[in-house]
Amino acid sequence: MLLIILLTTTLISYILTVFLEKIFIRYGKFIDNPRERSCHIKPTPTAGGLAILLSYSVFIYTLIVLLGENTNIFLILLISLIPVVLIGLLDDFNQVNIYIRLLVQFYSAALIIYYFQINDATYFEINQSSILITILSIILSMWLMNLYNFMDGIDGYATTECIFISFVASILSYLNDSESLMYVYLAGLGAANLGFIFRNWYPAKIFMGDTGSISVGCILAFFIFYSASESILSIYTWLILLSVFVADSSYTLLVRIVTKKNIFKPHLTHAFHKITIKENSHLFTVKKMILINLFWALPMSFLSNIYSDYHIVLAIAAYLPLLFILIKIGAGLETVKNS
Repeated sequence: MLLIILLTTTLISYILTVFLEKIFIRYGKFIDNPRERSCHIKPTPTAGGLAILLSYSVFIYTLIVLLGENTNIFLILLISLIPVVLIGLLDDFNQVNIYIRLLVQFYSAALIIYYFQINDATYFEINQSSILITILSIILSMWLMNLYNFMDGIDGYATTECIFISFVASILSYLNDSESLMYVYLAGLGAANLGFIFRNWYPAKIFMGDTGSISVGCILAFFIFYSASESILSIYTWLILLSVFVADSSYTLLVRIVTKKNIFKPHLTHAFHKITIKENSHLFTVKKMILINLFWALPMSFLSNIYSDYHIVLAIAAYLPLLFILIKIGAGLETVKNS
């Protein structure tokens, strides 16, 4: 039954993606026009992430109806996600002030952390350590929403990453606790992205947009703290699965801060940007990311899951080679043009 539900979710996602693509083109709405800091060369529909979110909502509703799942957890997901989706839609339609976006993201992140940390009386005690953990958790959640948005810059990149993360996290969750349905929730997210990628793969017919990328980041943040609170999947294992995105976005931001660049201004200095421009190929970059995920992040995440006493060390080890690659590529540094 689960396989049928997952395949149906993928099909619904694909149908919704095609529908949104045609509607946006017909009415000339949610069209991303190429700019100086763009990697695409022609106007393309955006906000396609709605198809992922709607199909995933259908998936969750199906679980509630067929399996009688507790709706409380999904209600929290819905309440934290809707503001992010709405601000993403507004931003795709007409740019929203960055501080308004951050305020909405703070609300969603704070709600997630409150539910999974502060609301748990057995876990949370008011002291300096707990306050620091709470602040760092909110910052991590907000950063995940934004970094996923930053990394959604070439065809199929962010969607492929979410498919990888969702299905691998699902497998690990099943191995750790097959009685929990955590693995089902995560597999559903992967299935929803799978339906979208058929139109998002190079050459992309539609983009995920801020509607999709920030919302996917929010959903991942939700499941990171949900699985951690249930002791199903370690945050460090999640960080390894996300290592390609976290390393590139974080290192690039740090370099731009150090070199005194405007961090709010669009740029093409992430490692994936530089590789794409150098090779003149979106597919080359996406395939390289897939190879790194399959032959580095995947085995390291399994090791972290098996040897949980060493997951911090393994997480650091997983990031070190990526750091060397980023330094070699010159991520975050502006390319000097010869006169």
